[in-house]
Amino acid sequence: MEPRLSTSRKWSPLPAELLQQVQSVFRDSFRAELKNGTVEASGKIFPEEILVQVGVVQAHELKQANFVVSIGYKQSKDNVLKLLHLAVDAMASLFEQYFAAETDADFPRVWEEVDFEKRKIYIQYHTTNSKLEADADKILGAAGGADEVAQGDWDEDMDPEIIKAQLGLDDEIGEDLNEDLLDSPIPPGSRKKNPH
Repeated sequence: MEPRLSTSRKWSPLPAELLQQVQSVFRDSFRAELKNGTVEASGKIFPEEILVQVGVVQAHELKQANFVVSIGYKQSKDNVLKLLHLAVDAMASLFEQYFAAETDADFPRVWEEVDFEKRKIYIQYHTTNSKLEADADKILGAAGGADEVAQGDWDEDMDPEIIKAQLGLDDEIGEDLNEDLLDSPIPPGSRKKNPH
């Protein structure tokens, strides 16, 4: 998952609890389409960009359909948690289109700017299987230097607790966030929106 902005170098991962909630919401919302497939979610926070990726792998397939959303932000102005919800909303709409489409040929392989809920966001589609990539990174790690290949410039100074504080999250993230995500990202009205 490569950032859109060339200035995006140092990053911190999104909290694992948040990513688990996103996976759970997508599994519940797209249960019929997924059947026995799996949902993967990842994300990075850069100083001026939020990057969120959700991917699905259908059972017995190597291809992983991934949508990545990039949203530029200003730390002093924007509510990062609201922007994360916006990214999840956009992905829900994109996956609605993906499951309805006959092929994935129309989804952008390079960053494409779209207006979504009165905000400019950027979307990209790719089919890289994250589990296979992680396995390859482990093999490279045995040879040395894989951390740089796998993670880029990870901001080691950022404590997960600091990230949670920036997102307005506390230790009781599970119930509150699950309710927020279940209420917000994939309501029937949002499925009608078309970010692509």
